[in-house]
Amino acid sequence: MKYSIFIEPPKDFNSSVEAAGCYCEWTDKILLLKRHHQKPQGNTWGVPGGKMEKNETPRMAVIREIKEEVGLDIDDITLAIVGRLYCRLPHVDYVYHLFRKQFSVQPEVHLELEEHLEMKWVTIKEALEFPLIAGGIEALKYYQERCFL
Repeated sequence: MKYSIFIEPPKDFNSSVEAAGCYCEWTDKILLLKRHHQKPQGNTWGVPGGKMEKNETPRMAVIREIKEEVGLDIDDITLAIVGRLYCRLPHVDYVYHLFRKQFSVQPEVHLELEEHLEMKWVTIKEALEFPLIAGGIEALKYYQERCFL
């Protein structure tokens, strides 16, 4: 799939959608989810997240998505902003808000099996070897640069 990722919006950027995702961290690992094969970009991997609903802030959206996708209640106070990326797919421009949540103990993940088929805790190096969703590599590198300098 052809796509472009920008740190600043290009002049002709026209976002019709916003999404939010979260890098859930435990020890030196992050949580990756394998998308259901019948979903768009099926059989690819990404972090918990999804489209924002009407009247949601990015923070509200990512808290909701984490609860829906992996059954975790995220405390708003401990959710850190990483930044945002501007994404262009063939038929849509969207803003992707990135967050991180650090866990001191391994959380008990309960996958929503209509959305995702598998989950894995992996290092960033291992994650870069997975077939990630469109923009997943760029988002992961952006997260790594912002959080691990």
